[in-house]
Amino acid sequence: MTKLTVRLDGLKTSGSAEEAHADHVEATAFLSYGDVSGALGVRMSPGGETDRISATAVLPVVGDVTVSAAVSAATGNRIAFTDVRTVRGELLPPLKTLLDRALEDPILLESVPEGLHLRSVTTTRDGIDAAFTGRSVAFLQGSSAAG
Repeated sequence: MTKLTVRLDGLKTSGSAEEAHADHVEATAFLSYGDVSGALGVRMSPGGETDRISATAVLPVVGDVTVSAAVSAATGNRIAFTDVRTVRGELLPPLKTLLDRALEDPILLESVPEGLHLRSVTTTRDGIDAAFTGRSVAFLQGSSAAG
């Protein structure tokens, strides 16, 4: 994550710095296209349409292909890529395999505190904003939950 914005209501500590609870939390995490590209192994960029991204796979000798995919929130604090369409180039088998590996499984957003859930994702010109909400959210030092 490149940037995290959090709004906490009803924050209470347990008397130690290791644990805190919030009655209600709203958070937005920003993931840059560079960070997402590094995680997936394909070049990510804005998709030209609302809530779509472009993914470009490049293989020496074979060439490159760019596809567009819809971006959405999936269960378990994951970001899913669906409705994949070829935009430029020919989707030859090695390029298809590379893109399938990158986009097939939703991306798990790790280290999300227990009780905080991904509600929506929005694409921007620089990356993806992931919006979270939660009630009775626990913040524990050195521990996290992924769903």
